[in-house]
Amino acid sequence: MKEKKSTFTLGVIMLNTHFPRIMGDIGNPKSFNFPVIYERVSSAEVSKIVTSEGVSPEVKKDIFEKIKSLETESVDLIVTTCGFLGEMQDELKSFTHIPILTSSLLTLPFTRTFLNASSDKIGVLTFDSQKLNEKHFCGHYGDDIVIGDIPKNGELFNTIKNDLLTLDYEKSKEEVISSILLLLKKEPNIKIIILECTNLSPYIEEIKEITKIPVFDIIQAINWFKETKRI
Repeated sequence: MKEKKSTFTLGVIMLNTHFPRIMGDIGNPKSFNFPVIYERVSSAEVSKIVTSEGVSPEVKKDIFEKIKSLETESVDLIVTTCGFLGEMQDELKSFTHIPILTSSLLTLPFTRTFLNASSDKIGVLTFDSQKLNEKHFCGHYGDDIVIGDIPKNGELFNTIKNDLLTLDYEKSKEEVISSILLLLKKEPNIKIIILECTNLSPYIEEIKEITKIPVFDIIQAINWFKETKRI
């Protein structure tokens, strides 16, 4: 008889990247106070996932295989390291019996409950706004969404895109804060911010401090689920 688990365990479908995953990033196991099992998808390079056309059937097949592997580990929740995989939410939900959350964008129905007026907007900060489109929202896109991104000539974008092995945290933080402030200047009616890119999570506290408005990311969603899960 299999021994009953006593600890919540997270399963993570990880892109094939090697850039630094600092504290607060979903790719850093120290970001959590419970066990995390990573399954790296060798074919899932950034350029093949961050695309306006969607994930190719070949890469999807490899992701399905990694889902099977996580099932054998009896994880309690499966997540991914890239919000662009939100387009696969329904496919993966139908594929596995384990609860799955592919993107922070899937929290939109919940975050919308906090909007108080028809003019209120939700700001989404992404890695590349030219690539992020309605399909990545898995049915939750709406006119209340305003999308911004990090600078394409900046430290963080360059590190992720080119999979560099070093990252200047302070430069990245300044870029993220500047991007948020630019988004708020573009649309003053933004009342909530969602961080699509999981590599933005390490800066969430600074964003909250600067903006004074609610900020949501996938780490929060994981912790919410954990608190409702009886082991």
